Amino acid sequence: MIMTIREIDQAILALNNAIKSHYAWTGHLLSLALHDSRVDETLMDPLSERRCQFGVWLHQLHQSVQVEEGQFISDIDNYHHQMHDQARVLTQAIISQTASQAMIDSYLTAQNQFILSLDRYKEQLFSLRNLHDALTGLPLRHLLYQHFSLFYRRARQRQQKMYIMMMDLDRFKSINDTWGHNAGDDVLRALAGILKEGSGEPQHIYRFGGEEFVMLLADASEQEACARGAALCEYLACHPIAIAGQNLQVTMTGGMACVGENELLHDVIGRADKAMYYGKHHGRNCCVYSDTHGELTRLTP
Repeated sequence: MIMTIREIDQAILALNNAIKSHYAWTGHLLSLALHDSRVDETLMDPLSERRCQFGVWLHQLHQSVQVEEGQFISDIDNYHHQMHDQARVLTQAIISQTASQAMIDSYLTAQNQFILSLDRYKEQLFSLRNLHDALTGLPLRHLLYQHFSLFYRRARQRQQKMYIMMMDLDRFKSINDTWGHNAGDDVLRALAGILKEGSGEPQHIYRFGGEEFVMLLADASEQEACARGAALCEYLACHPIAIAGQNLQVTMTGGMACVGENELLHDVIGRADKAMYYGKHHGRNCCVYSDTHGELTRLTP
């Protein structure tokens, strides 16, 4: 799965809350050292790293880890485990009054590594968020290029073919000229939602630039992919967008191409783009398919 901007925001919030809970855990350790406070299971249990609130959050995160997160979560898990091990040793030494500076230094080293792993994960989340469009919430072109190879491999593993669909909003300039640029932004924002609803592939729609969007599809046959592309154009046309109290019918023109063996994304986008502009010059509000030989076919849902 690929993280959406909403999932990224949720991950950042959950991470911040988990870090706060671990500050409280560190407070328990300090209280033990300074005031001989009660020792709880989050300090002494052999599996203490799973009992603290941060450990609970980390375990839940492992169940739903995304492609972009894998190595970062593994590093956090490893350093979190090491820090708890060192805290357990230090706690036992404090109780037996045998604590040494070396034990404290070992704990602090493990803690610093843990904090650095959290910082790297947070930086990754913010970097990933910056690769999403602030207006529509969709991933941007840079992520399309990152995801292309992964999507292609998965399609091959499932014995499916991969397709690229370029989409361009029809007569968008006239919407801006008539209703204003704020209304144009509202249309783009609403359009993104409609495309996600109607596509069946909400996590694989990208804002390519301006009023252009791209969708990645995987289907067992050309007929299935073409039917989905044409249906998406029709779906948009059947869902008017409310602007200034009025329902505005918005349409788009799509161009679809099948990804050839070892074909570069740049090249397949070129074919899909050519198909899209053919549709633009032949009536708009349609989807046009380009086969591997460049033959163009206007599709119907």
